[in-house]
Amino acid sequence: MRQIKELFLQLKLTSFSEGLDPLLEKYPQDREAILETMKTLCEAELSTRREKSVAYRIDQARFGQIKTVETFDFEHNPSTLKLKGRYLKFLEADFLSQGLSALFVGSSGLGKTHLAKALGYRLCQKNVRIRFTNLSAMGLDLTTADSTGRLKNVMLQYSQPALLILDEIGYVGRLRELEINLVFQIISERYDGSRSTVITTNKPFGEWNQIFHN
Repeated sequence: MRQIKELFLQLKLTSFSEGLDPLLEKYPQDREAILETMKTLCEAELSTRREKSVAYRIDQARFGQIKTVETFDFEHNPSTLKLKGRYLKFLEADFLSQGLSALFVGSSGLGKTHLAKALGYRLCQKNVRIRFTNLSAMGLDLTTADSTGRLKNVMLQYSQPALLILDEIGYVGRLRELEINLVFQIISERYDGSRSTVITTNKPFGEWNQIFHN
């Protein structure tokens, strides 16, 4: 009985919960059948809702092409094989609750984007809000929003998700002053709100002044 009412609570079926006892009293001979039927229907509904919610999270993340950790070949390159243990540990860690972030640094072709997307996809399965983008697209999106009066709403799309994956820092030329300021605001707001950010780049941090001139 308690389990059924907990399922009703999860589904926000208040009237079902209130009507269960009178129903069982009315049909005492069918008590077990009623409870089993209710349990089966509630579990099926919860499963459907979870599937729809995860599908929505994946769509909103804007991955483009979905990547998973199962399809990544860590043994293809000595560098990726070396970091396999650390990556898998990070993948399973509850780093979002700690507001931890990560920087994936390496030359082209190592699979940084694949691993970043795989991390985001794994979190979508847990119904976590993710946003994937690259530096060029985000800069253009923010400056366009600024010129069309939509900046506040677009800023929230990047500052509010539990995880922002910012791909390809280093594959674009130097950003314009307005782009730099807006990107800085996003990163600053996320840091202040203890929201995690993952960045992929082919440039060591010491060379980032080639992109962010100030």
